[in-house]
Amino acid sequence: MSHDKYSVYLRGFKESDTEQINRWRNDRELQALVSAPFRYVPEAIEREWVRSKMLNNRTDIYLAICLKENDEMVGYISINDIDHISRRAHVGGIVLDRKYHDGIIRHEVGMLIRELAFDQLNLNRLEGGCIAEHIASRVAMEATGYILEGVRRQYVYKDGRYHDSCLYSLMREDYYDWMIRGEYSLRSFAKKVKELRKQYQNEK
Repeated sequence: MSHDKYSVYLRGFKESDTEQINRWRNDRELQALVSAPFRYVPEAIEREWVRSKMLNNRTDIYLAICLKENDEMVGYISINDIDHISRRAHVGGIVLDRKYHDGIIRHEVGMLIRELAFDQLNLNRLEGGCIAEHIASRVAMEATGYILEGVRRQYVYKDGRYHDSCLYSLMREDYYDWMIRGEYSLRSFAKKVKELRKQYQNEK
């Protein structure tokens, strides 16, 4: 898919992103959607964290999600634990401003991250994970070809208790197979999401 069809683009962090990232980091509602436990982060510490991600991108790549129309930063995402020998990495959870939770930008970011991982970094395996109760995250991964490999019991401590964590993976060959079949179109993605949501609701 041509990048001209996307409404967003990815870029490296800038120090000026610190204030916005810190607002998202200290937003309990947004942080409830990721696996990491919530904790308040002072802006001074955030600034050092952003700087560290700007200076070291060999094993961890942190990227701002920006609107093409005005360059506004609306979220961020990462590729972590990059192993250049085994050609594998872990895709971090996406953080999006509340105004952009309609699914379209999430779909576009997923496309851009997969292109970066398989077409540019030449990876063979991309992993993803989420707390087992986060059905929206599970649906998003399964709707884009990720396969559930297993459940890590009591893997994450958050909000005063332990949570199981689902481990997913997407292989390079499966990514290209989906691309050839046109399975990554927004229409196909929306259809799969609808079907998977219904499936999970019926399993309750």
